[in-house]
Amino acid sequence: MKLYYDRRSKNPTYFIQQGIRNGKKTTTRNIKKIGRHNDLLRITDDPLEYAKQEVAKYNEEYKAGKVSLDVNIDFSKKLASSDDHVAHSRNLNIGYFFIQSIYNDLKIKKFLDEIMEN
Repeated sequence: MKLYYDRRSKNPTYFIQQGIRNGKKTTTRNIKKIGRHNDLLRITDDPLEYAKQEVAKYNEEYKAGKVSLDVNIDFSKKLASSDDHVAHSRNLNIGYFFIQSIYNDLKIKKFLDEIMEN
């Protein structure tokens, strides 16, 4: 993890970034927003040093396995239909398993079958 901010900006926003390798390409992803420079001035006299400390603390937590992960899901995104056994959009289909697990845990099918029998 590393610290990223726009050095040319008068009021930069500080981010914690993670390097990602996708095949041969490398890119970065913003993991956490630390805050804007003016907002951090209310907390500390040296926002840059504070941001560096936050990155160091985040790296220690990451190595210890204590970092939380925020996942954003776009439910309005459409899935492409496919006749393949494994669709190319398989990453989007993962939400089905969560719903199926809840459905099975609540035993909704058994409940509805009992209602239909009575």
